[in-house]
Amino acid sequence: MYLPIYLSTNTAISVKSIPPTSAMIGGMTQETSTHPVDPLTHLVGGNLDEPTDGAALAEAANYSRFYFQRLFRERTGETPGDCRRRLLLERAAYQLRHTKRPITDIALEANFDSLEGFSRAFRRGFGLSPSHYRRLEPFGWLLAAPNDIHYDPVIGAAVRLAQPRTEGGTMDLTDRLIDHDLWLTRRLLDAAGTLTDAQLDAPLPQPEHPITFEQPEKTLRDVLARMVFTKEVWVSAVQGRPGADVSDASIPKLRQRMEAAYGEFRAIVNRVRTEQLWDAEFVDMLCEPPETFTYGGMIAHVVTFSAYRRSAAIRALARHGVTGVGYGDPIEWELSLKPKTIDAK
Repeated sequence: MYLPIYLSTNTAISVKSIPPTSAMIGGMTQETSTHPVDPLTHLVGGNLDEPTDGAALAEAANYSRFYFQRLFRERTGETPGDCRRRLLLERAAYQLRHTKRPITDIALEANFDSLEGFSRAFRRGFGLSPSHYRRLEPFGWLLAAPNDIHYDPVIGAAVRLAQPRTEGGTMDLTDRLIDHDLWLTRRLLDAAGTLTDAQLDAPLPQPEHPITFEQPEKTLRDVLARMVFTKEVWVSAVQGRPGADVSDASIPKLRQRMEAAYGEFRAIVNRVRTEQLWDAEFVDMLCEPPETFTYGGMIAHVVTFSAYRRSAAIRALARHGVTGVGYGDPIEWELSLKPKTIDAK
């Protein structure tokens, strides 16, 4: 079968998926044995650019408007109109965070007649005005909802997201690898924030050069910046957007870039795992010439070289007398999750 990979809002190309995992309709998994998608969800959020109303949605579902409204509310806990308005606001929040498009254009695309109306609705949902939200560059873009239907920027449509892991829930190997990476990268950046620019830019005794076609990493700042950039560039490749701006490699900016890139990378990993798309392929248009990779291979690549660079950063920090970041063991992270107890005297 062929999996549509959306490279921009208007362009889609199909690349072969090995082995077949699901059929895709409008970016939504339509018929898989383990992850069926509610067709009503697809009707409401499968194409957010197409103007529609309750009557048109009901007609597309071959139901009366009254029955469609009741059925949708029973299944999701909200009306089709409320769900669609929320999805449009989530998409708008993502666009505010990740693009430089004028707020007025984003408001009109979210089906608001005026910037004032959009601003009021956005403030009710996110607690901030659109302009303030953009300046803060927050981590997430999802609104609270009575269901698991949310806007997914990877495909530009509504999906049912996997339920977040609750306290005491189980973690698989993917959770451990990705979450440990975030935890330790944060610690490394925090530790690097205690150093001077001269220390961050001091030449390493032996430059790090794990990938021969990339530039050697000659300083601790180079190593940290590459750790962040690796996730940024792969997220851009999957989503079909231009490469990230890497001009600012200050520690505060690296922290900010890391949080944003991790959230998007985590969303990609979650979807690949949930829908078992490890062998599905995508085209990386950032390569010259473009190349085809599997999602599983890309994720394994990021995990492998992130681990290498974390170890390199630990060694570089130690040369400056910073030794409180551990030695890169995921067990350290797992132990940190356990509740702390106080021995009774």
